[in-house]
Amino acid sequence: MMNNNHDIDNKNTAPPGYYVYYNPRVHQFKLLAILAICAVLISLPLMVAKTETGPLYILIVFVAGFLTWAYVTILRIRDRRPQVIIDETGIFVRDWYCNILPWSEIEFISHSSSVRRGIISALTRSRRGPYLLFKFANNPIYASSISPPLSYVHKIWIEMELQEPAIMEFGLDKKATQILSAIEEHIEYWQKSTRSDAKDNAVILSTN
Repeated sequence: MMNNNHDIDNKNTAPPGYYVYYNPRVHQFKLLAILAICAVLISLPLMVAKTETGPLYILIVFVAGFLTWAYVTILRIRDRRPQVIIDETGIFVRDWYCNILPWSEIEFISHSSSVRRGIISALTRSRRGPYLLFKFANNPIYASSISPPLSYVHKIWIEMELQEPAIMEFGLDKKATQILSAIEEHIEYWQKSTRSDAKDNAVILSTN
């Protein structure tokens, strides 16, 4: 009898919070690759007897771009904050630059293996699987973490990302399928614990 009561209590208890972090090893390998490319670009002028000014300026721009990419990668290696938080209230994704989104605001979640993208979308989006694709009931309120004037450029970038919001598996310490399983578990608990008139606001999960 006590075991039955214990099982009932477990069903009524919210699943534990699920946290996803950056995978430092992945970003360390990426940093080494970026620095190797920078080393090759810097050594190119040394292999040419006479370097013209125009190509040299172009080379400097490329090196500066790769060094900026390396700096961002270093920040991710040092970042120990959770990038995705999943709990009974909803989901928080740091790359979306908005507050936690309640489950009632999410209409659809799909794994990339089940996404059928159009030609235009495939050409204009560099996103590669595995990833989770989301559709919101309302556009979330976002805020840039960068000071003006770069914040205006950052907001444009955020708006572009939120047109097709997703969680990319690459660079994280959990697989997309694991994240989706945690989401399903919390949504199931949310649907059971919400009042009856809120259950009509269904969240659709699509997986293969």
